[in-house]
Amino acid sequence: MFARNTPFNYEKILKACAKGQKSALQTLFKHEAPLMVALSLRVLGNYNLAEQAVVSAFVLIWNNAEAYDEDMGPARGWIFSILRYRISQIFKEHYDAIQAASKGQDESVLNEVSSNLHADVREDLPVTPAFYLHLEELPEEPQKALINMYFSGMSQAQTATKVGMPLGRFKENLFLGLQHLAKHLPEFSPPHHATEKMGEYVLGGLSENEEKLVYKLMNDDAGVSRIALLWEAQFTHLLSQLPAQVASSRVWEKIKNAAFAKAQINAAQGTETDDDDGTEQPYASGLKTTLRKLWFMLPLWRTLALLLAIAAFTFWYVGTPASDLPKKVAVLDSSMSNAQTGWVVRFNAAGDAHFSPVVRQTVSDGLVLQVWKRSSGSDSALALIRDSKAFVLTAELVGSIAAGDQLLISLEPDGGSRNDRPSGTILYKGTVADL
Repeated sequence: MFARNTPFNYEKILKACAKGQKSALQTLFKHEAPLMVALSLRVLGNYNLAEQAVVSAFVLIWNNAEAYDEDMGPARGWIFSILRYRISQIFKEHYDAIQAASKGQDESVLNEVSSNLHADVREDLPVTPAFYLHLEELPEEPQKALINMYFSGMSQAQTATKVGMPLGRFKENLFLGLQHLAKHLPEFSPPHHATEKMGEYVLGGLSENEEKLVYKLMNDDAGVSRIALLWEAQFTHLLSQLPAQVASSRVWEKIKNAAFAKAQINAAQGTETDDDDGTEQPYASGLKTTLRKLWFMLPLWRTLALLLAIAAFTFWYVGTPASDLPKKVAVLDSSMSNAQTGWVVRFNAAGDAHFSPVVRQTVSDGLVLQVWKRSSGSDSALALIRDSKAFVLTAELVGSIAAGDQLLISLEPDGGSRNDRPSGTILYKGTVADL
């Protein structure tokens, strides 16, 4: 069985980090880095990317430790929410490379953790009997859905495909599993109407519309964010099923250089980072309160990412010649029930159509994506594409385009539709509008 160690006080460590005690961050690194690297490696499949995720997570933890408050929820949940956010971002940034590297792997690679459950893979970590006891009470399919979704960087639909389950059944199994755990784990008492939805949010892979619902729940009820961190902390028990990875001294050196750079600059300039008398200035107290409120809002990171995207678009817009500025635009949303934006199409003054992907999608062998224009009730095939990469269709190929026309992307047999209209599923569609 697993060995029982003395409980690690995550709250105390974060408080020490907030006071600028560098040794506290090193203590946290020694205790958690092997599992953090293991989780990152499991999801990203590449040690360099896993190392990048761990380094950036520790820097964020150090720089934002004062924002954590015990009322927010478990400290370990807070720590791993930061790591898993960074893993998610890196997964999206390197999606094509990660997918290409995983093509040669067995489709059941994500099932490895399921088969390790209760196999005593790690003997150096304590167990939480309640979590595993109630997880084991579940039928095999809900167990598999929960475990594989936690270790997946993909959407729910993609993960369902990986484990050979229809999406509807996969989502039902997720809900049943979360419902069972929430009912039996004392951390989730008294019951809350959003508990299962927050568990699904923490597991990841929600559609854009589903995430919007979660953000509304968080804004309407601050306690909902606490439920999210409770789930984060509970799911970290699954990490004991992963073989621990060695966190090399190189990783710590990178963390140290990045995290302590500001303190080193202050020391060189002769400024103090902490108040020696232990008193807290009013402005510092106000800052901490603000940071705590921000950390209650888990969508903060996504908001920051959106602001960066807006800034990048503004920079592009200002530096773009007038002839290349968009005159028309079409936003192509998914036609499935879990609608989300898939493509943005900009038409310049010359009538060229610039297609930019919002989500990444690869197509199986024997299939192809086909772009269509629908005008006055008739369809015209424009192009065949095999993956979600930016491309341009010239005005000559697009032909006359007007506000109110529609653009469609359908899934067709290799070679495209044999008819003059989409014959397969329409994945994305949107209406052209003037700017």
